[in-house]
Amino acid sequence: MSLAGLRAIEALSAHGSISAAAVALGYTPSAVSQQILRLERDLHQSLVERGGRRATLTPPGEILALSARRIIIELESMNATLQAAAQTVTGTLTVAAFPSAARGVLPIAMSRLLARWPQLELRLLEVSSHRAVDLVAGGGADLALAHDWIGVTMDVPTDVQTRHLGDDVSDVLVSTAHPLASSSDVALQDFVNDPWLFEPGSVAHEFLLHAFREVPDRVSLGHMISEYATQVEMVGAGLGVALAPRMGRGLLPNTVRAVAVRSPPLRRVFGVWRSSSQGRPAIAAALAELERTCRPPADQPR
Repeated sequence: MSLAGLRAIEALSAHGSISAAAVALGYTPSAVSQQILRLERDLHQSLVERGGRRATLTPPGEILALSARRIIIELESMNATLQAAAQTVTGTLTVAAFPSAARGVLPIAMSRLLARWPQLELRLLEVSSHRAVDLVAGGGADLALAHDWIGVTMDVPTDVQTRHLGDDVSDVLVSTAHPLASSSDVALQDFVNDPWLFEPGSVAHEFLLHAFREVPDRVSLGHMISEYATQVEMVGAGLGVALAPRMGRGLLPNTVRAVAVRSPPLRRVFGVWRSSSQGRPAIAAALAELERTCRPPADQPR
């Protein structure tokens, strides 16, 4: 029985359409339809009624959807046990990571992983931290790199495990013409009157709301800019300031300065995986490489 097909049926039942199921699983609608067709061939049953853009479960599909979660957990747990007994890292591993980790951690960690275990097949997804966790919980990814901030904790779904991989300090990006550009002893609150550039709905946005909760009427969170590169260019043009983690930051243009602040904003980076995958060698090996990359020796910069 196709595990991917079971996940597709479960997602279709939960979200009501092929397109919504595809979003939840991190696949294209065509891929989800193919997974369901493969499951129908395996079971010799019609599971979905297809009509135009709509797709509804047939009575056998509804019966399967009711049992899908239990079957998925049992199959995944069995696969993890079998792979652990074989003591080898194989199969497909889908890893979802937030953008700065996708830049600053995944290239190094995953290249090391494949060098050691060439039989492993990787599928990498760059998504928001919230989305990465949702993909793991829904079965669209096997492992996620997610983060929270001190004061803004991560919501962890049931049946999901986490492991703290390391911490990442953030600085404030300012234009070189900013009055505090050359300062070495500043606080985050010193920027309360500056316009902030932020990605709406992001964990960093939540942190800024938390950090300035005492002065919500004074702080200006008016520039909703999702792309990091766009934030940097706007900071360089003097249009505002931005919170920038050091992980995956890259070189800054000569118009932008990163200012370290007292009691710097700290985000915690976690590995996230389903409890039913506990013991799978591929996840254990990936977590080891991710932690090694997130926590380099003191004399080795990330």
